[in-house]
Amino acid sequence: MRKLFALLGVLTLAAMVALPDGAARQGHESERQRDSGEDGRDDDRGDDDAGGRCGKTRGHRERGYEVIFDGSRKCFERWRYAGGSSITLQRDGTLKAAPGPPNLGVLWYAARPYGDFSLRLQFRDDSPVAGQRANSGVQVRFPAPRPPVPGCPMTFNGNPQTVNPEAWIAVNCGHEVQINDSPDGPPNDPRKTGSIYGFADLNAAQARTTPAGVWNDLEIRVVGQHYTVIRNGVTINEYENLPGVPFPGRPGDPDSSSRGLVGYIGLQAHGAPQDVVSFRNIRILDLSNQD
Repeated sequence: MRKLFALLGVLTLAAMVALPDGAARQGHESERQRDSGEDGRDDDRGDDDAGGRCGKTRGHRERGYEVIFDGSRKCFERWRYAGGSSITLQRDGTLKAAPGPPNLGVLWYAARPYGDFSLRLQFRDDSPVAGQRANSGVQVRFPAPRPPVPGCPMTFNGNPQTVNPEAWIAVNCGHEVQINDSPDGPPNDPRKTGSIYGFADLNAAQARTTPAGVWNDLEIRVVGQHYTVIRNGVTINEYENLPGVPFPGRPGDPDSSSRGLVGYIGLQAHGAPQDVVSFRNIRILDLSNQD
């Protein structure tokens, strides 16, 4: 019965959120070219991808997984951006989260929402600031960040966000799997990579941190309200999202009950000078119809 409800939720959300038309896609592409410094010419990927389909020429062919980002523009067209900071498509086929306009941002896969799933990707801390590590995250099961969203305020501990606030919908009504390999201790964020942000936090040892500049494999499995985080083949976190649990330290924001069974997935841009993180090879397996 749970899987039936999840499937119905997916269909409902998908019907509510349609991809923008061709004109919107063209504008999105132009913005991406401007932000990433491209001049509109095809790079070494462009000739192959221009007439192809998302995932056609990439590796990572795990059984059942759908490629939703492979470095091509065909894949990138399925994503949308909300909020401040920036995430842009690079010439080497990676996505780069970096500073930009004020506030958090989220690049979200707008093609469809998911219920139960396994999401796999690779990330790399590319902080340009000596002695400081980057902060980012993978956000899951949130409503489309197109305000207003009933019951989902754009707030930080109850305080309204007024400048580029849309990404706070993903924060307050979905879960974030943290990316942050900074050392333990102040002034660093105590929530390290693999934390279910605020609800099931890890320290540096539990997160199995790696040096900056190293590609890491990350898998996030969500079945019902059970979350599993696997880093480089090792399970580092498991969490059961029980209803009515306040957000620790932020009583003015929605509690755990606002995290539902169906929603979108996205990548977070945090926005500080050191918060530069690259992503690639994003694949997802829909588990909603599996026993």
